[in-house]
Amino acid sequence: MNALDAVYPMLEAFAGCFTKPGARHLATFVVAHMALMGYPHCVTEVMRLTRIHECKHWTTPYTFLKRIVWSCRDVSQRLLEFIVDKLGLEGEVVLALDDTVVKKWGKHFFGLGYYPDPTDKNPGANQRRVLGHCWVAVALLWQGLDGQWFCFPLAALLFVPQVACAAGWKFQTKVELAQMLLERFVWPFQRVILVVDNLYAKGKLALLTLKGTTCVLVSRLRSNAALYERPSEDRKGRRGRKPKRGTKVTARQLYRRRSKHQLLKPRIYGSQPVIRAFVDILIPSRTLGDFPILVVIFPQRSGKRMNIFFTTDIHMDPTRLLELYGARFKIEDAFDELKTVGGFGDYRTRSFRSIKRHVTLSLVAYSLLRLLSVTLPNASDIEAEPWWHPAGPPSVTRLRRAVAKSMGISLSLCPGRNPQETRRPIRAA
Repeated sequence: MNALDAVYPMLEAFAGCFTKPGARHLATFVVAHMALMGYPHCVTEVMRLTRIHECKHWTTPYTFLKRIVWSCRDVSQRLLEFIVDKLGLEGEVVLALDDTVVKKWGKHFFGLGYYPDPTDKNPGANQRRVLGHCWVAVALLWQGLDGQWFCFPLAALLFVPQVACAAGWKFQTKVELAQMLLERFVWPFQRVILVVDNLYAKGKLALLTLKGTTCVLVSRLRSNAALYERPSEDRKGRRGRKPKRGTKVTARQLYRRRSKHQLLKPRIYGSQPVIRAFVDILIPSRTLGDFPILVVIFPQRSGKRMNIFFTTDIHMDPTRLLELYGARFKIEDAFDELKTVGGFGDYRTRSFRSIKRHVTLSLVAYSLLRLLSVTLPNASDIEAEPWWHPAGPPSVTRLRRAVAKSMGISLSLCPGRNPQETRRPIRAA
């Protein structure tokens, strides 16, 4: 089975978001993002790979990214609906939300800012900043039958620093962008579990209300975060309104309460450690809200600090709470692969619209490959190397190599060599 024969039927689901010529350009860019592994995922390499410049004017792909009318929001919504339909999801869904930095430099790039580089492990990295773009992204997390989690990126919004905001551009924080990102979708579920890190553990996301959907927040707090006991119900003889919080306590003080300890055995990263944790219902700081939360506290490996995990669903199983937060790191793996071989940050266009559309198409290419890897009945049929049959579903990188081989280009990962041009045309979606 040819890899392209499995990819093209999936692109037909997006035909309603484009005109007929636009659907052909969508197929051109998405397939190119799948096949261009070690090469820049820019418009020039897309034209070189697909040879679209032989039948269209060379400015046509640029026009598709900058001027032709189509909505990234509609494409992301259709991607969500397609994934939900293929996986048979209903009732409840798990979402991961995080931001990632793409290094960029140049005078005319829109929205550049200085950010810490999480990949820099050299001494003094916390004091250095890199110039680039910061993208806030949301992804769907799905747990397979074997307990393994998979990530499907859906959409991303660009965070623009306040000093870089142009005239008429409203400054929005990362938390506000995350809220906007979630509210743009129409979620076909009764319950959405949002898993974030402590940067997004804010009241705006904890109190988020989606249309017809209950939103539950799962995250962690700083080791020195303020926690409060629930207020006493006995108020006989006391004047004034009922207090919202009780006594302020620290995480280490709470962990010393042995009566609230539980033995938890979450399945995280393929292992099942035994964790003795404090589990109770408390009130968070005012930054998060005035509602009760379920808190799980246990020491870190060093023993000097405490891990504080929480959820706004006080009836959630604490073991599931830890498993959900552990699954959040799948979005970090997706970011790493997108920026390494997925072309997430390889755009060279300068306008905001072209940049956003490039990022959206790279997310579509990654999510479709991931969906193909978990739904394909026999993955060995489209492997790039027929002699290689490792256990489990094929990775996204292996499927990229299969797409590249089916297009007749070189499988070399060396970006210094130009890919072998192919005469095979790109079909319409």
